[in-house]
Formats: sequence, structure tokens, C-alpha cells
Amino acid sequence: MKGLWTKLRRYPALLLLMVVYVISCGVVITNAIRAAGGAPGEKQKKVLRFAHWQLEPGIRSAVDQVMADYEEIHPDVEVRQILIPEEGYFRWVNTQLIGRTAPDMIQCGSGGVVGWALWPKFYARYFLALDRYVDQPNPYNKGTHFEDTSWRKTYFDEMEGGYDESLQSYFSVPLSTFTVRLYYNKDLIEEVWGPSFPATYLEFIELCEELVRYGEQAGRKLVPIAGSGYNFRQFFNAYRTAFTADYLDRLDADYDGTVTRVESAGPIYSGAVEMTEPSIRANFELVRELSEYFPQGYMALDRDEAVFLFLQGHSAMISTGSWDYKSLGVQSEFAIGVTDIPLPSKDNARYGRYMAGPQTEAGLKGGFRMAITKVSRNADVALDFLQYASSLERNQELNEAMYWLPVIEGAETREHLKPFAPRIEGFSPSIEYEGPGAELAYNQLLPAYMSGKIEYEEFAQQLVEAYRRESHRGVDEYIKNNEQTLDQQMRFAAMRRAILTGAKGASEAIAGDSEAQYKRIIEAYVGQLGTRNNEIRVWTENVRLLGHGEL
Repeated sequence: MKGLWTKLRRYPALLLLMVVYVISCGVVITNAIRAAGGAPGEKQKKVLRFAHWQLEPGIRSAVDQVMADYEEIHPDVEVRQILIPEEGYFRWVNTQLIGRTAPDMIQCGSGGVVGWALWPKFYARYFLALDRYVDQPNPYNKGTHFEDTSWRKTYFDEMEGGYDESLQSYFSVPLSTFTVRLYYNKDLIEEVWGPSFPATYLEFIELCEELVRYGEQAGRKLVPIAGSGYNFRQFFNAYRTAFTADYLDRLDADYDGTVTRVESAGPIYSGAVEMTEPSIRANFELVRELSEYFPQGYMALDRDEAVFLFLQGHSAMISTGSWDYKSLGVQSEFAIGVTDIPLPSKDNARYGRYMAGPQTEAGLKGGFRMAITKVSRNADVALDFLQYASSLERNQELNEAMYWLPVIEGAETREHLKPFAPRIEGFSPSIEYEGPGAELAYNQLLPAYMSGKIEYEEFAQQLVEAYRRESHRGVDEYIKNNEQTLDQQMRFAAMRRAILTGAKGASEAIAGDSEAQYKRIIEAYVGQLGTRNNEIRVWTENVRLLGHGEL
């Protein structure tokens, strides 16, 4: 032993590495013991760990209060929050799931385009399906008018926010919902414009001009709208719906009230819908005109940079969701107003003829969604906690404290949040410019057009060329992926039916065992099969229309 020590002293770096390794092992073991319920000799508690990325002011304290209330009626349970910044959240979740060290409950949905594609795979492999519970009453609604109502039907959207269509199962429990509005510096707007915010797009542009002049006279650069690539999308989507709502009649080939990506892509590919049509062109020209009042290089800015610009008083307005209401209110030194994004009026000489109206929010779904991991040692307690948090009384209290919108039907909303109430009347988006295979080209061409590097004719021509060049491959992959999903759904349905009929060897691990669940998956399968067949027909017809033969 003495000889070993003598040798190690000659290599201090190796000795340091060994010491750090031993200490790290001790920390890991200690944390594992604590996560499992405390150190040896302590009174054992069931510990629930609850991970999310909501770092806005007031969210942590609101969740802490719900956890404390739950622990008061369940003294053998301790609930802990794990807060992870959104920028690294998806990578953290991915690592935790693969390493089987994930907490009991995880907020799902982060990760951008890549994340949305991977979450269904995560659900199937790492999370518990909740189908067998959603058709049963929530025990924490006892004494309310929901006492005998199934858990999912207590939600304003019947829990669609927690449902994964590709897997035909409920995997998460939504706790809040959100809408997008235009925030503005009330003090500044009143000084520059007056007490009433502009009601039309023309007045909105006039306000932006007044703000620019006001900044110049004050000797400071004042950006009317705190834009970024993130915020730009919110403006664009609002105007896309208003300008192209009438395309529903042209593109909705199966008359189901929605337009799929292939129903949009086929006519753009064949030229049956041209990117130079007046309403489509007006859509892009209006947003480019409006972007003149965004910060220079806004497409390269991220969401946080736009928020900082607004809070510092260097910008008068910002488009973002109800999730930012309390955060902006706490950090700003000025009064904040909230309104809808102004649309051109019908009598607007340039754009009025194309106007349909605002986008409906009738299809809004629940957010702040929590899923239970399969590695949880206390999955039954995690489920019980989520039922508690989504009960009528508790969900109202939670969202009142967070200044968010509740998801349970009948839960009251704070008076300050009334401007965020979902808009029921309105129109649905009726065209999608990012067709399968053309996504990359669109996302490269749009910034070039918005920055003035290319004119609209070149933008439209190059986008259509990308459709003609890439859509065959893109649509083929899109349809094949949908077919794989349909095959998987039918296997799920067959296994669930086996459970219902008591077939020997039927796995009880399949999510749910009720007749309601079986009917739900079959109905969804039939609907998606119809959509798939319709998309193949639409694409084939448009390929023939262009004269390129079969798909």
C-alpha cells in the first residue's frame, strides 16, 4: 500500500483524478438515496420529482404552493421541482430518458421541429399511457358538479392537449392553456398616439411611423415592434389566416373543414394555386411592409432578445403568448396593455378586398403538459398528484397564481387575463406554404425576401421550383410515415381488443382496457385512413395535371 502511494505521488494529476472520481461517486450515491426517499435512518417518504422549463416569475412559487397543499393531505409524500432552462431542456430530457434517470414527471413538448418529431417515440418507449384513467372520474372533483364526470371531459378540450394522435393514446396531463396577443407599452402609446390603441392595420402603420418620429425627436432609436424570428411567425400566421381563409373551398378536397399539408402542396406543385395570386401575394407584401418596423436583423434574433428590447423601453410593442403576461408585468417599469393584432379593414384600399377575418381559437388545446415516466417508482402517486393539480378547484388556484389560463371547464380566469380569452368566432388557416420536401427552401427564401434581398417574383418562382424539384420525395416520405403510423395504430387496436375479449396472453401493459378506448382508437384510425387516401388522390391528380405521370 505504501509503495502504491509512493508511485501515485509521482503522478499528481492521476491522484487528483482519482480523488475527484471518488467524491463524484459519493455525490451520485447520496443524490440517488435522497431521490429515493431520504438518507438511511430517516422516516421514508415517497418522493416525486417534477421537471419543467417554465422559469418565468411566479411559476415556481405557484407550483410550490400546489405541492405544499398536496403534501398537507398526503404527509407521506414529498414533491420536488426540477427547473431546467428551455434552451437545454430537450437535450437534458433525452439524456435522462436514455440513462433511465428521469424524474417521475416531465413537462413534454420542447425541442422545436426535431423535438415534435421525437416526442411520440419518447412516449411509446419511456412514458406511461393514461388511457385507462381518463375515462374515470377525477377523485379530487368529489363534491363538485364533475363528481361523476370522466376526467377527460372535465377539460375544455376533452383533454386533447394530452392526446398523441400518432399513438392514439393519452400520454400527458395538461395544466394550463395559452393564446397569443399583442402587448404594448401603454404609457408610451398614450403619449405618442392617444388612449385608444389602433383598431385597424392602417392606423397601426400610422402608429409605427409616429413612434419612429418620436424616437428621432427624442434623440434615441425607438423600434416600434420588438420582433424576432419567433415573434415574426405569430404575426405571419395571423395575417395568413385573414388573407387566405377563402382557400378552404379550393383546397379542402375531402370537405372535412381542414387543409392538410398535401392538400396545400399538390395545387402549388401543379400550378392550380399560384404563388402570384393576388391574395397570396398581398399576404407576403403586408408582412414585409410591417417588418420594416421590426429591429434590423430580426430574423436572427431569438425570443429573449425581443423581450429584453421591449422591457428596456426601446420598443413599444411585442407579440407573444399569455405565458409571458406575469413575467412582462413584473419586470417592466411601465403599464402594459394587451390587444389583438390589428387587421386591415374591409375598406382598406390595398388589402381590404382580401380580408376574411381573424383566426379562430376554437381548436385551442391544453398546454403545460406533464407526462409520467416508466422508470418512476411511484407512478401511482404521480398520477394522483396530477389529478389533484387538474381538479376544478386546484387548477383554478394554480393558474390564478401563475397568471395563466386554466384548462378545466368552468374554472375562473383572472380579470387581467380576459383579453386572452380564446376567440371562438373566426377563420381557420387554409393554406400551408411549407409543403413536404419544400420546407428547407421556404425557410431559406423567406428571410431573403423579408430582408429585401430578393423581390416577390423571384421568391415565388424559386419556391415553386423547389416544389417541383423536392415534393415527389417529400410527399412520398410523408405518406410512408403516415402509413407506418396507421399500421402501428391497428396493432394497438388489435392488442386492446384482445384484452377486451380476454384472449390468452393478452398484455395488461397495453394502455387501457375499456370499450371506450377501443372505440376511440378505431374511430381515429378510420378518420386518418380516409385522410391518407384523400392525400394520395390529391397528389396523384396534381401530378397528372402538371403532366408528370403517376406518383
